[in-house]
Amino acid sequence: MIYVTGDTHIPLDIKKLEEKYFPEQRDMTKNDYLIICGDFGGIWGNGRGDNFYLNKLENKNFTTLWVDGNHENFDLLKRYKVTKWMGGNVQFIKPSIIHLMRGQVYTIEDKKFFTFGGGNSIDKSMRESGRTWWAEEMPNKKEYEEGLKNLKLHNYKIDYIISHTAPYSINKNIFKKGLKDEYKLNKYLEKVEKLCTFKKHYFGHFHEDMDIDDKRIALYKRILPIL
Repeated sequence: MIYVTGDTHIPLDIKKLEEKYFPEQRDMTKNDYLIICGDFGGIWGNGRGDNFYLNKLENKNFTTLWVDGNHENFDLLKRYKVTKWMGGNVQFIKPSIIHLMRGQVYTIEDKKFFTFGGGNSIDKSMRESGRTWWAEEMPNKKEYEEGLKNLKLHNYKIDYIISHTAPYSINKNIFKKGLKDEYKLNKYLEKVEKLCTFKKHYFGHFHEDMDIDDKRIALYKRILPIL
């Protein structure tokens, strides 16, 4: 089984993963997955708070997968070793808490997932660089290029796109969030959609639960089954 949800902003929105809100986990195992669409927040202060929630997640029946959002501590995140898993680069935070990196294609339960995290913090002017905000929240040229290269290797045929933010047309016409600063990433995701055949594109970031159409789905509090 594979489920997907929106931002957890540990500790702010992690409550939705409690058993009473997500009862399906009772029947899950470590071979089943929950994917978080960015703003995970579990790698933040490198102290007891992080450890408490990471251990709590590690003790769940399922394996937690996540793409990064704009609210992550990228200085801490880059300390974790990069390794291969299910065909793409990952970082193991715990044995069953796995960061799905930008521009990767994974084959999970015979389905192909393209992942691309990152996003713009509209409140960065009120944050402190290197403490509560990091420039690495936005992808770099190498990450953009690697994503296109990996998609080409799979003949642009994937099943699911998992990102933090949305393609440009969706952001512009519906959410209107940080358009100028997020333009390049939004346009990139739009290009990915046009290049690829895919079934669904799931994203978080906007703190809304909304089915944009039959293929594009914004998530926040909802936890939806993929497989």
